[in-house]
Amino acid sequence: MFINFKLFFKTCLFTVFLSACNSNEKNSVVPNLEIRKGLLNRSLLYQNQIREYLLYIPQSYNENIPSPVMLNFHGFGGTAQRHLRNSDMRTLSESKGFILIYPQGTLLGNYPHWNPSSIEEGNKSSADDLGFIDKLLTTLPEKINIDTSRIYACGYSNGGFFSYGLACNLTNQIAAIGSVAGTMISDTYENCYATVPKPMINIHGANDPIVPYEGAQGLISISNVLDFWSKLNLATDIETNFFEGVENYVYKDSVGTPLVSHFKIINGGHTWDYNSFLSSNMSTNELIWEFVSKFDINGYID
Repeated sequence: MFINFKLFFKTCLFTVFLSACNSNEKNSVVPNLEIRKGLLNRSLLYQNQIREYLLYIPQSYNENIPSPVMLNFHGFGGTAQRHLRNSDMRTLSESKGFILIYPQGTLLGNYPHWNPSSIEEGNKSSADDLGFIDKLLTTLPEKINIDTSRIYACGYSNGGFFSYGLACNLTNQIAAIGSVAGTMISDTYENCYATVPKPMINIHGANDPIVPYEGAQGLISISNVLDFWSKLNLATDIETNFFEGVENYVYKDSVGTPLVSHFKIINGGHTWDYNSFLSSNMSTNELIWEFVSKFDINGYID
């Protein structure tokens, strides 16, 4: 498997977020959760390594009601803290009532990254990020009341690569995904283990110089990505919507369920925030949440 990570923006180095969970919190809701709402630094031990993540529990959280979860992954060279600033979903978390998680990738060379593939010979990265997220999701219910049927994942750039990897490998846990300025790497495209419909929203700039819309070595073209997910979701009916500077393609199944949505930003580059290009009066964050929240692990719920 080949991933040319040198294409990605080189931003700040790894930032450590270390806040170990109290061992007496296992198998119960966190005591005094009222004072633990808001943005929290958390970590867990996985394969003898401390793995960090930012956890946001909205003030609207009710421990008696299971809450959906949104995982949001930074790009190559990024950090959870910086990605939170660039793609801040906390306002949505409050209004829509979901738990928000920004995990931190480990270093590949000098830069944080996400490995969308299983660990095997020939993999450029030795990070078992799929296993890390699996453990994160299975330990969260020990602390907060989550709706395990409504776990969503989205990501920017390399984080988008990873959201596809999660949909293909944690197919019984991830209900729907979103990718912004990201695509499938060749390994994910050729070795996807998802066998049931898995809704997906893709937002991508047509002029992206880092993850080209037409694809590159090791990176699948957006048209092939859309073809892949529309077939997996049995969504062959295409609805096309045109806005100023934006083309939106919605792929529906035989009963009209919108299972794949793609926003092609005509003059868009490599960024999370395409708001200046969107004439729908909705932000990138809102587009993603509006789409994925219509599904749970069993399908369409709206």
